[in-house]
Amino acid sequence: MNPNDWNKSDRFELELHSPVYPLSRGVDGLGEVLDVIESMDELRPDKLSVIKRRMKYSRQALRKHIDKATGVGGDTSIILFRSRPPDASWWISCFEGTQNARFTLDFHVEPFAWFREPGKEEERAARCLDLVRALAARLPLSYGYAHSFTDYRLGPESSLLRKKFVPEQAIGTYWLNVYGPSLVEAMGRERVFSTPAAHVEELPHGAVMLLTRPTPADFDSEESRLAQARALVHLRPDLKLEETLTTLRQRSLHFVPVPIQFHPDVAEILLEEVRFHGLFRQREMVEKFNAYHPPPVSEWLPADQQRWPDVGGPEKVRGYLDAFERSFIQVLQSPLNKLTPAIKARSLEALPHMDWRVWRMGWGSKNALPITRDILFKGLGAYLGVMLVRELGGRWVPRRNLEETAVVVGDRAWLPFLRARHALEGKDAPLDYSMTQLFREARRIHGAAPSPMKSPASP
Repeated sequence: MNPNDWNKSDRFELELHSPVYPLSRGVDGLGEVLDVIESMDELRPDKLSVIKRRMKYSRQALRKHIDKATGVGGDTSIILFRSRPPDASWWISCFEGTQNARFTLDFHVEPFAWFREPGKEEERAARCLDLVRALAARLPLSYGYAHSFTDYRLGPESSLLRKKFVPEQAIGTYWLNVYGPSLVEAMGRERVFSTPAAHVEELPHGAVMLLTRPTPADFDSEESRLAQARALVHLRPDLKLEETLTTLRQRSLHFVPVPIQFHPDVAEILLEEVRFHGLFRQREMVEKFNAYHPPPVSEWLPADQQRWPDVGGPEKVRGYLDAFERSFIQVLQSPLNKLTPAIKARSLEALPHMDWRVWRMGWGSKNALPITRDILFKGLGAYLGVMLVRELGGRWVPRRNLEETAVVVGDRAWLPFLRARHALEGKDAPLDYSMTQLFREARRIHGAAPSPMKSPASP
């Protein structure tokens, strides 16, 4: 597997902090920052987001809506972004009550692979250096870094900086590091300038920019890890090189592809779970799910053992579908994300996503509300039954007891509502008793040609 396929949820992050509060002069105070952002050509934003409202970016629009971006505590947050590739976003935050970081610029480019495009690595790295230099010429910088978003979050500094924007010493070293004058003095100016690094440069207002490697492209390579470790132990004599290098090598394992060998009946469900957690836990979860095998499907009877209908036929079936239409969609349309087109269209491709949604939301646990469980029981069973009828030519055999209601396909009577009941009897039951697995088992046994469904792909 190509590392860029494995790491496609990773992104590049550049974060810079300043003790200056630009909004003391109103929106005009951001003018110099916007000059820098708008000079980025290929990464220039064209959209503005203020409190979940999106609009075309212009300084006039920003001026008009800036008051909506200021919260109760006086903190102001604005997002500028691109609506076309490469995906880039600029988070501008201004804080009135802090000391060392009254202004933060958080710049993201996604995917990280953009910085690895052959022949473009140095050019795109240089663009980031120009950004830092341009901003440093306009605002004094107190701290900053640029690196893989995932790798930074795997390190110790991430949680610390959420509480204190500017550290008192170097906690980690990254592709690009900016140390403000107070941090430089604390570590020793001579020591900072003698750091073993690819590049050390003094910035305006007394800050220092340090690069561990010429570009961020190989941040997780052995050569880069050694460079990061050497720079950090130089700035932090209390640390040991081998221990620091071992920790960095452990982080690099997250970026090494692992073959995906999920059970084919539940592969899409597991892939959605892996994608949900992102690259932070991807390796761990792929290794775990490679060993997972769902229990055999047991919700079926020989067709000649299925009981006769004891309620009306077509009307009862329409009732199942009405239950799905009215209530099931509403339950699935949770804050987690919007309904997929496949669910809205009642398509076969929706089965794995519905199974994952029920699993992820914890609706199989005993803590789920009884009304929610009842809606899901009826909706999941109805949806699965419809797929068995529509895709495999099955016929409904309705019963007053829904768990006895069957869809006969060939010489087997499948029990979709019983399957749905089992899927709601435990935390991991939606995976162990997925609708997707039962459908695929029925299709294999019936011998129908597989309907086109998405093949398993990398996270």
